[in-house]
Amino acid sequence: VTYAQQGKLTMTSSIVCEMCKNTIEKGLAFEKGVKMAFVDVPGNTITVNYNPKKITEEEIKQAVLDLGYMAGDLKPTKPAYDNLHDCCKKDGVSE
Repeated sequence: VTYAQQGKLTMTSSIVCEMCKNTIEKGLAFEKGVKMAFVDVPGNTITVNYNPKKITEEEIKQAVLDLGYMAGDLKPTKPAYDNLHDCCKKDGVSE
């Protein structure tokens, strides 16, 4: 994949700890088209390098929501949020 074929998405999220980092990075690693996902815990950001021919930014954000975390301004559903470990929950994060 050449650089021109690669997309990059950075978004804020509801990251609390290293467990959040591991959950998000592992979860996104299984999404088709995601090349690399990096979570910056202190910065509360997720950066994803991806192949735009295989996955869209909306699909990446939905994958983060499905894991129970915010994707930018979007909030996860209550069932997805409730699946998170207690230490990974932030007040007011779910819909």
